[in-house]
Amino acid sequence: MTDTAAPASASAPGASSKPKTGDDPFRALGGPLIRDIWYVAMTSDELKAGKLYKKKFLGEPIVMGRDGRGAAFALRDLCPHRAVPLSSGQMLDAPDGGKTVECPYHGWRFRTDGGCAHIPSLVEGQPFDLSKIQVRNYALREQDGLIWIYMPTDPAGEPDSEPPRFANMVRHKGQSEGKVKFVQRAELACHQDHAVIGLLDPAHTPFVHKSPLWRSSKTLKEKEKHYAPSEMGFTMLSHKPVNSYIYNIIGGEIRVEIQFLLPGLRSESIRNEKYGFIGLAAITPIDDTLCEIREIMYWDVPILNLVKLIARPFTHAFLQQDARIMKLQGEGLSYDPPLMQIPDADTLMVWYRRLKREWMSAKAEGRAFKNPVKPAVLRWRT
Repeated sequence: MTDTAAPASASAPGASSKPKTGDDPFRALGGPLIRDIWYVAMTSDELKAGKLYKKKFLGEPIVMGRDGRGAAFALRDLCPHRAVPLSSGQMLDAPDGGKTVECPYHGWRFRTDGGCAHIPSLVEGQPFDLSKIQVRNYALREQDGLIWIYMPTDPAGEPDSEPPRFANMVRHKGQSEGKVKFVQRAELACHQDHAVIGLLDPAHTPFVHKSPLWRSSKTLKEKEKHYAPSEMGFTMLSHKPVNSYIYNIIGGEIRVEIQFLLPGLRSESIRNEKYGFIGLAAITPIDDTLCEIREIMYWDVPILNLVKLIARPFTHAFLQQDARIMKLQGEGLSYDPPLMQIPDADTLMVWYRRLKREWMSAKAEGRAFKNPVKPAVLRWRT
């Protein structure tokens, strides 16, 4: 690896005091947010019919809901008349059986496709064409119990692909979609880059996530993992895990495979001869300084239906540990310091930044994405 850095004190006499950062510098303040890609907006169960949800993704105000058929929709959360958030209004039935969103200021109503349906103050004979009034709407997809939102660079941009499908998705017999069994959400006070890097970082667990379920920082062991490029990211290839409390719950001959893909998705598949489990961590930027992270779980392991009852406090504590360390890191990052990266524990971070850079370059140049990751064997102690 050429993307490594060492402290100045380890350099030869007379060397520059500024650490070397290789060809892919790790910027303290983060880079531009990834666009022209699908993000996890929320789970299907979180989006209840008849309610409006005020959201913000990539700095854009968005209102979400479900139409009269139950289909999810998303609109820019600003009335074009006086810029009042539509999420502060209400959902109303339309004559055609659909739904409209009513602005609380002057009662303007908008269909779920963004078109203006009604302006109460207009009187008969006034020459005003409602069809020319449009609130921006966003492409959504609902699959595997998740609602995906497409965030284009151009407001008029349309998706050129569908949301990703995860390898080894757990589906019950006769089902074509995965069913979410558990979800926990938290906010991270950091840029998307730092949230994703934290998600990928293999060395922080015994220090940040102090728990009997994880290896102690006093008993670190060397690990060797095999990686290969995969669609929009890379995969830690299937392997037999080190024994742990979590794997023992499932039992049998366990195999684990971990997949990362842009813009910030990490899927951990755990399987034995009969059952499967997928833990999906999804990071969605709210703006340049704040992210949502969701831990989303799928399984067909009967015993996990019982463990689920006690899992929420643990997963809440786990995410709050991440939130705490991101807040602490933010204190230092506010000074825009030079940052460092070492082999092999930081290699996944380097890959993420190369993937992100290639994605944005490919979109800007109108060409196909070319995965820059190469097969590799990485080693670290954790």
